[in-house]
Amino acid sequence: MMGSRGLFGWSPPHVQPLTPVSEVSEPPESPSPYTDGGVDPVAPEDEGGEEDMEEIEPPPAAVPFSRLFAYADRVDWALMAVGAVAAAAHGIALVIYLHLFGQAIDLLRYESEGSRLHNDGDLVLRKMKDHALYIVYIAISVLVAGWIEVSCWILTGERQTAVIRSKYVQVLLNQDMSFFDTYGNNGDIVSQVLSDVLLIQSALSEKVGNYIHNMATFFGGLVVGLVNCWQIALLTLASGPFIVAAGGISNIFLHRLAENIQDAYAEAASIAEQAISYIRTLYAFTNETLAKYSYATSLQATLRYGILISLVQGLGLGFTYGLAICSCALQLWVGRFLISHQKANGGEIVTALFAVILSGLGLNQAATNFYSFEQGRIAAYRLFEMISRSNSSINQEGSILGSVQGNIEFRNVYFSYLSRPEIPILSGFFLTIPARKAVALVGRNGSGKSSIIPLMERFYDPTLGEVLLDGENIKNLKLEWLRGQIGLVTQEPALLSLSIRDNIAYGRSATSDQIEEAAKTAHAHGFISSLAMGYETQVGRAGLTLTEEQKIKISIARAVLSNPSILLLDEVTGGLDFEAESAVQEALDILMLGRSSIIIARRLSLIRNADYIAVMEEGQLVEMGTHDELLNLDGLYAELLRCEEAAKLPKRTPIRNYKDSNLQTERASSGTQRLQEPSSPTLSKSPSLQRGEDILLTNQQDASYNSHESSKSHSPPPELTLENGMALEKFTSFKRQDSLEMRLPELPKLDVHSINRQSSKTSDPESPISPLLTSDPKNERSHSNTFSRPINLFDMVHVKRKEVNEFQQHKPPSFWRLVELSFTEWLYALLGSIGAAIFGSFNPLLAYTIALIVAAYYRIDGVRDVHHEVNRWCLFIACMGIVTVVANFLQHFYFGIMGEKMTERVRRMMFSAILHNEIEWFDDEENSADTLSMRLANDATYVRAAFSNRLSILVQDIAAVAVAFLIGLLLDWRVALVALATLPILTVSAVAQKMWLAGFSKGIQEMHRKASLVLEDAVRNIYTVVAFCAGNKIMELYRLHLSTILKQNFTLGMTIGFAFGFSQFLLFACNALLLWYTAISVHHGRLKVATALKEYIVFTFATFALVEPFGLAPYILKRRKSLTSVFEIIDRVPKIDSDDNTGINPPNIYGSIEFRNVDFFYPTRPEAMILSNFSLKVSGGQTVAVVGVSGSGKSTIISLIERFYDPVCGQILLDGRDLKLFNLRWLRSHMGLVQQEPVIFSTTIRENIIYARHNATEAEMKEAARIANAHHFISSLPHGYDTHVGMRGVDLTPGQKQRIAIARVVLKNAPILLLDEASSAIESESSRVVQEALDTLIMGNKSTILIAHRAAMMRHVDNIVVLNSGRIVEQGTHESLLQKNGLYVRLMQPHFGKGLRQHRVV
Repeated sequence: MMGSRGLFGWSPPHVQPLTPVSEVSEPPESPSPYTDGGVDPVAPEDEGGEEDMEEIEPPPAAVPFSRLFAYADRVDWALMAVGAVAAAAHGIALVIYLHLFGQAIDLLRYESEGSRLHNDGDLVLRKMKDHALYIVYIAISVLVAGWIEVSCWILTGERQTAVIRSKYVQVLLNQDMSFFDTYGNNGDIVSQVLSDVLLIQSALSEKVGNYIHNMATFFGGLVVGLVNCWQIALLTLASGPFIVAAGGISNIFLHRLAENIQDAYAEAASIAEQAISYIRTLYAFTNETLAKYSYATSLQATLRYGILISLVQGLGLGFTYGLAICSCALQLWVGRFLISHQKANGGEIVTALFAVILSGLGLNQAATNFYSFEQGRIAAYRLFEMISRSNSSINQEGSILGSVQGNIEFRNVYFSYLSRPEIPILSGFFLTIPARKAVALVGRNGSGKSSIIPLMERFYDPTLGEVLLDGENIKNLKLEWLRGQIGLVTQEPALLSLSIRDNIAYGRSATSDQIEEAAKTAHAHGFISSLAMGYETQVGRAGLTLTEEQKIKISIARAVLSNPSILLLDEVTGGLDFEAESAVQEALDILMLGRSSIIIARRLSLIRNADYIAVMEEGQLVEMGTHDELLNLDGLYAELLRCEEAAKLPKRTPIRNYKDSNLQTERASSGTQRLQEPSSPTLSKSPSLQRGEDILLTNQQDASYNSHESSKSHSPPPELTLENGMALEKFTSFKRQDSLEMRLPELPKLDVHSINRQSSKTSDPESPISPLLTSDPKNERSHSNTFSRPINLFDMVHVKRKEVNEFQQHKPPSFWRLVELSFTEWLYALLGSIGAAIFGSFNPLLAYTIALIVAAYYRIDGVRDVHHEVNRWCLFIACMGIVTVVANFLQHFYFGIMGEKMTERVRRMMFSAILHNEIEWFDDEENSADTLSMRLANDATYVRAAFSNRLSILVQDIAAVAVAFLIGLLLDWRVALVALATLPILTVSAVAQKMWLAGFSKGIQEMHRKASLVLEDAVRNIYTVVAFCAGNKIMELYRLHLSTILKQNFTLGMTIGFAFGFSQFLLFACNALLLWYTAISVHHGRLKVATALKEYIVFTFATFALVEPFGLAPYILKRRKSLTSVFEIIDRVPKIDSDDNTGINPPNIYGSIEFRNVDFFYPTRPEAMILSNFSLKVSGGQTVAVVGVSGSGKSTIISLIERFYDPVCGQILLDGRDLKLFNLRWLRSHMGLVQQEPVIFSTTIRENIIYARHNATEAEMKEAARIANAHHFISSLPHGYDTHVGMRGVDLTPGQKQRIAIARVVLKNAPILLLDEASSAIESESSRVVQEALDTLIMGNKSTILIAHRAAMMRHVDNIVVLNSGRIVEQGTHESLLQKNGLYVRLMQPHFGKGLRQHRVV
């Protein structure tokens, strides 16, 4: 008979749900009724959960179930009707088989009437063959029904959700901007629709079919049970609630614990995600140990909940199975009375018993769908509510002007954003823009200048007042026409995941010639033509493959193509370097010719040549005029300009004039020859303080230098000058009077040593240099004494996992590797295996005992006393039920502990291994922070699933198979061999079922995710999409994706439907074969009918248990890649290992850095050489600025000094030694890095600052913040230093983030400073404050390499190096480079107030 794995260790085909089972928490094959179709329904859990929820909060709103089908058309209804009939037929097939099974058992009556057996031998054979044939008919009908059922439901689900998706997107793209202000435009709205639609699709397709299928089994089972023997059927029904209760109660606890374990892992996931996202900062501050410790600590809570889950699961399953087995014993014991009173025969009793059990299982499986229905109804409510929203409240109708002159007027405009109505943005704003003139809007942060563009585009309407175009209120104009007259270019150009051609056209129909002409006007044709695919080049997700300059040029070309009358420019060149800025500005100048232009400007130097400059303050116009007029007025504009100019002035200007500066030079003279390559300029400019107290200086010789040429470097001790037997370049040592010395003009010379000693030990209140700014190399710090834990949970974004490039080179881990991983839990494995073996062996034992009881019913095998025989075997079954409780507890509890400990260990090993890798590894797309976070969360559970869960089932099934074959061989070896022969066929069936279980929708989900990328880009850039009226183009693209998916879905549905139907067919066909062979054996006299039917019963049970391990194969194969990826991460040997402790740790560091003939390219882009034969020397204590065009290799220099990468060839030396010789953590601990994008962790300001040194005192931390100009703004916050900064520092302004990052570096007090474009993206006013902080930072005696886009610090650095194409083309001081009038002057020109461009002739 075919029974349930829930009772006997295997699952019948009907129990497998027609839906993918979630693999996040547990794999579907886990031997648990909660995931694998046990006896207990989920309903009690849901009810209990809901009652609880009602106490806390009302249940979420949901649509009626019938509304899920609101978008079904006639074809869908036809598909659903056919699918429902097929599902019902499929569901009832197993019940019909069970009825035939009972009739086959009843053939035993021929053997009990011994005298007639010989005469009716042919009759027995004929009847058994007939039954075998009936089973074949059932197999064929199941094949057809299964195929139709699955195909129809998959197809109709995809058809209906395609309509929902399409309608949702159409409504979304037509919403007012206030909607996006309220709900955000970061793509979450799109990912939400994707996940919500999948819930609806699951509910209205697979789950409905599954529900009908199982309800047919439920009703069919009841009917067959009552028809065969109503007494046994009712008794079985009566015992059902007890079994259900046992499973239901444990399920409620499991549900709660599952939520707890998710919450517990969320904290660990947040720590891991931040560590990986900010890996450069983590390495720069040598905080790997801290991150590992924090992660390991936060995993402990997950481990505890996991063990509790194992305990509850073991007890829940034990009682569920135990009660079910005891219930069986009871029904069979009652059956003997019915036999003795001739109310029923043995076949009917067994059929009634198992038909009702089957019916209960059907109901249970049907109940599992209610959760999906509920989720689908809730998701549908959210989506349908959005679909039913009215579209944009702005009237699309209106008039059109005959011709547009371009006169714009804002008349008494009041405005505030709907999402923040309490904050006024404009208050009585008046502004008139004459036709074809350029007006620049300037003002402080929050003055309201940025709201002018959205009002002009009618993203919003004014609260009061009106905006006029050529005297007509723009509210009266047709919206699409109005936006067609306006060209918008923003600082962040909105590119879709399409070709460059489509991005320029952006929804407009344009010829290739028009597009190319627009690109030429925008100076974009050159770089587009140089690309391999030209205009057909895909710009990738959010245009990631292009530089900022290229993106802006494409957006300018887009504006050119629309040929607008009015141009709106929003700080277009804000984030560009000098050369890119001038190229883009040139394109903008051409575009602005003859057009009314509104320019939103944050840097005043760029708008001096505008026709008019309008100055705004608190939402009102306060000044207007030309640049010169406003300067003469000496009002707010003049003040803002002074603020910006102040940010460009040097803060280290000495009190004495440079010309009067008297500098002492000390040169080391030795017999060693100076090694100087011609291409290696020696840049040795002075520091203000000398580091190191015992420096040997020889033959001092005075010489006077011009202050700009003066230089001083420190000479290391003599032993540093010889390395590998070769003489290295001697360090020349100079002293220069600096800002500190200028305060003491009466001293002829500065005693560097005493000041160094004094400043490193005590804090002089009058000294301009804080002790935190002077290095003390002897004060080595440990960063692992304390730790901070980031506590914000990041949104987990779904990331596609790419194929592993070197997959062929990495073999999947061997079984023994997994054994080694869990060897410390061998005792748990042993105890769990004992439980699994006992429970597994009960499968065939129970079947055999039932066969013996049936034989006793028919008084076969010399049974005299039926009552005594039945009592004995029923008692045996009841004892098995009691032992089952213990066996299940042992199996699930101990294998659960083993699995949880294994998962925790693998996660720790993976995280630790991830933090070993060099930066190059993280540059690879498949090692992004999101992907690695997902691997940490999921892949470790696959290792557990592949080993401890598998081992549990394997031991259970091996025991079942061994006992079954032992019984089979004792009865008849031939039938046992036939059963074995069907194994390969049954394996194919099981594999097909498991693949079905894994879920057909995986591939479809991936296709939908790709389609949604177009939408995410559109929503993220909704302002540009709306401004260019590109919504219809987006809609058209999305519908094209949907139609492609629908076609693929049809093929996929048919394939999966057939595979599923065929797997069911094989299951019944093999059973028919076994019955047929048994009949043949009886006919030839090799077997008695009783023995034959005992074997048939035992093997019907056992073959499914036999197939189970093979059924796991696809799951294990599917997870091979996950397992491989786990061990690939763990086993990887990094090229630059931060945990390698072999390097040298010198007691002092002088800070002399030298690049010798360095070549370098990024491993992800080997075709682009970044540095070529690059040589540079920075003497100890010098400040060197590196400038150059975008992509010239400036930032690469810092990455190489930090050893994020190693050069391809050449050497980088620190104090005369190759960087590779130093201990990597020691090296990085002596460097302070300030990045262009300051990294702020999702924790408090305090923890962000002490990230540099966790044992820092409160006073040191505040001193660091003071030096970084951060203390004032931090103290003004309600919680001060304990203020939480939000996710990735979202609650702070860019300037505040930058100052916290500077404070962190100040606190680190490293002798080498690396500043990367530190203040380039900040408003003028904030930039000035940050600039002061940087100036203070550099005043210490530190070797500093500064990479900047702005001219702010150029006048007072010791030397400037100008890069182009990875080579040094100019170097010298600011003044000397100005005299050369070369590349430096061209790069810096916008920042010297000379006017960026010639005045435009209009």
